[in-house]
Amino acid sequence: MKKISLKKLFDGSDSNNQSKELKRLKDAMTKDCYFLLVDHGVSEKIIDDAYEQSRIFHNLDDSDSKKQAAHYRHAHSGRGWSPCGEDPAYSAHTKATCSAFDMCYEIKEIDEEFENFGPNLWPPKMPDFRDAVYKYYLEFSKVEKKLANQIEETFNLDKNFISSKMTEKSPSTMRLIYYPAVQGTPEDNKFGISAHTDYEVFTLLTQSEKGSQLKHRSGEWHLVDCNRYEIIVMLGDMLEVITNGLVKATPHRVPPTTWERYSITRFCAIDGHYEVSPQEQFVDAAKGPLYEPVSQQKNIKDGLAQASANSEAMLKESRVDDRFKNQKDNL
Repeated sequence: MKKISLKKLFDGSDSNNQSKELKRLKDAMTKDCYFLLVDHGVSEKIIDDAYEQSRIFHNLDDSDSKKQAAHYRHAHSGRGWSPCGEDPAYSAHTKATCSAFDMCYEIKEIDEEFENFGPNLWPPKMPDFRDAVYKYYLEFSKVEKKLANQIEETFNLDKNFISSKMTEKSPSTMRLIYYPAVQGTPEDNKFGISAHTDYEVFTLLTQSEKGSQLKHRSGEWHLVDCNRYEIIVMLGDMLEVITNGLVKATPHRVPPTTWERYSITRFCAIDGHYEVSPQEQFVDAAKGPLYEPVSQQKNIKDGLAQASANSEAMLKESRVDDRFKNQKDNL
């Protein structure tokens, strides 16, 4: 797995070294569809503090009043805590076993035009949690913009074509995820999170322990074993559309593990209503564009609707299985 230095990408004092790193970035995006970002400028303390607060929050009992107050049923769209087992099934016929806390830009007022635009739902009486998590979010927002600038340069897109649309109006959610250790042999259809691609432009992921798996363009799944200070960069659906398939979104999943894990996922989106389409330089004149125009908000909404449908289908299957089991036991 290629390690790309964000510092080298911006090092104008050594143009030769900078050009080499840009080429490595392009190779990683077009040939592998993922990479590790290092020398990104986010301090280890900021990362450590966020992970410690995530651990404290997720280790509260589910009945704890602070957790219950932050439950997503009380929140504006895309915010709050989801208990284990209530995350969407991104792949059909699968169940998710993780729990998560979702937040975004700290906006006081709800704007109904943007479904993911509004206040966060922080757990009460946990100021250290709020402070550490939001500091992490803002630091990764800086990384988001810098990486977007380099992607624009790498693929000869107009300057700020992507980065200028990464504003507070974007549904750039961040998830603090907890994966409990699995005891015994897990069911075949149970995943921490099942296989899917992300709906945004790209994703910045860190993990406390190994466990995330990424699918290479060759079709092979690779386990990512890195420390929490190296950022796993996964490419998203919107970037695939913009490049007309030159860049492919990264399929990824988290199989169940016998050790508990934490991860922090920063989805990097463009403004909700901004519509993207394949750019001219990536389109074969004879074949035309391979993708229809799509807005960020619609892509997220459609993806989550499908995931929810998968979850509902699994729930129905589970009810049928339980009914047949009860009938058999009563024979």
